[in-house]
Amino acid sequence: MTDNKRDMLDVTTPSTPESSIPAENMPRTSERPVVSPQKGAYFLDKFLEAKNEETDAAETKAKPAGNAPESPEELQGNIVSALQEIYDPEIPVNIYELGLIYAVNVADDYSVRIEMTLTTPHCPVAESMPGEVEMKAASVDGVNGVEVDLVWEPPWDMSKMSDEARLELGLL
Repeated sequence: MTDNKRDMLDVTTPSTPESSIPAENMPRTSERPVVSPQKGAYFLDKFLEAKNEETDAAETKAKPAGNAPESPEELQGNIVSALQEIYDPEIPVNIYELGLIYAVNVADDYSVRIEMTLTTPHCPVAESMPGEVEMKAASVDGVNGVEVDLVWEPPWDMSKMSDEARLELGLL
């Protein structure tokens, strides 16, 4: 580099002999394995067989692993139990006994669809309660996805409350 070109970046390779570069900094070359076409076809066939088995298993009635319940009905009961742990912040009664959960439907693939409402469209928990219901239901062992639908028809009224909720609120 000359003094009159100091502001330019010199990107040329240094002119040092290779013997001055330490061996650990030298690029390594390795032999690439050679696979014969016959062996390659064998591995491809095995890969495709495994993919077909996965597809076949997915198409059959899938039951989640782990502590999954034996039937969709048992899973529905577990979800209802979990939902009974969620309390309305203004009323000391859980949302299931309060009648805010209209339906808990469990499909054969253990996916869950919950229909719920709130006491009023202007309820202060209108934004957070459906998310809390979804998270609580998704935490139940065996659930394979949750969809919560917030519905307003039929509108909620006190007749939807269970006897336990009425007793708790002193309405019986």
